[in-house]
Amino acid sequence: MSFLNEEELESKIKELNNEILRIRSEVENKERERESLRSELNKVREELSSVIGQLNSKRAELKNVKDEMARLRKSRDDIVSTLKQLKERRLELFQKIKELVGRVKKYRELLKIINDLVGGKPVDKEKLKELIDKLEFEHEISPTDPEKEWEFFRTIQQLEKELNAAEILSRIREYISRDSQEIEKMRKERMELGQQMRNLYSNVLANIKTQIQELKKRRESIVNELIQLKGKRDSLKARRDELKRAILSKSAEIKELRTRLRELNDELNKYQLLLAAARKSKNLAMKKQEEMRIKEEMRKRAEEGLQKLMKGERVSLNDLLGLGLEEDNEK
Repeated sequence: MSFLNEEELESKIKELNNEILRIRSEVENKERERESLRSELNKVREELSSVIGQLNSKRAELKNVKDEMARLRKSRDDIVSTLKQLKERRLELFQKIKELVGRVKKYRELLKIINDLVGGKPVDKEKLKELIDKLEFEHEISPTDPEKEWEFFRTIQQLEKELNAAEILSRIREYISRDSQEIEKMRKERMELGQQMRNLYSNVLANIKTQIQELKKRRESIVNELIQLKGKRDSLKARRDELKRAILSKSAEIKELRTRLRELNDELNKYQLLLAAARKSKNLAMKKQEEMRIKEEMRKRAEEGLQKLMKGERVSLNDLLGLGLEEDNEK
């Protein structure tokens, strides 16, 4: 009977082999799961990189929009300042025109008064001067009496009054003409300023305001896109970290299984060695038993041959040799 239980060893080896196969299958499954996780992680990283690129692009676009809005606002403020200056200039011209119109009105009233004083007839200054010079010349060369002398002085005095009135009227007309020209010039400038203000307000300023409103809408749209992209980025980062943890967990599980697999292989090798030793021991015992059986049979044959020989019967050489071999073995 064998010292080691061969059946128990074979059963244990079978059990270990089954466990090793099961663990190897589990390791392969977990490695496939880990590879699947790594593949998903690579896709998540690629998508995250793409989202980060989109975020950077949108941030640059938002900066450009803000810069453009700042430029347009400065242009708008400059135009508003220009409109304010033009308005002040138009108001200034309006006040000056009002003053000049009032002054021209007074000149015209004075002109009417003087015209009424001179009889309302037109007065020619040059003719008056010629007439006065002529009368003075005739007075110098002609003999005069006191009555004519007095008539001459009254005539000259009247003519000088008319001449003075004519000069005053001429100056007043010059003032009226000068101020009227100035009024017309200012009115023209004021109209041009009004047209310039309308063009700035209706065309340039309105266009800038429209552009600013459009940029505001674009800014809001980009901000909303940024919010969505940030949410997607954060979600992808969370998924990436989750996958990394899952991969680390799978790697730890695989490492643990491989450690267990090495332990089982070591245990299997031990039991295989024990089985081999048990089988060898069993074979040696069986061989020894066989050798003892053969020797016993040969001894019996030899004894039978010897008995035959002692009886005078014929004995084969093999029987005698068997007996001799047995005796040699006993010695």
